[in-house]
Amino acid sequence: MADEADIANTFIDNEVSRALDKMRRNMEAKPGSRVCKECEEDIPLERCKLGFQLCVHCAEESERRGSLFATY
Repeated sequence: MADEADIANTFIDNEVSRALDKMRRNMEAKPGSRVCKECEEDIPLERCKLGFQLCVHCAEESERRGSLFATY
């Protein structure tokens, strides 16, 4: 018989799997950009294949700005 911890772990595993599957489907549906949407620099082909719209530098900057203004 499963205890509460086992039930919670199973639930978490299922939710993480669902979220990852959804993310993969969304990335497959949207082709990436060859040019960064912010600075217009070229984006490497590997990054484009993964569906990214921003270069590494702009993505890092965007994440940094987002974390500065995150609400808790």
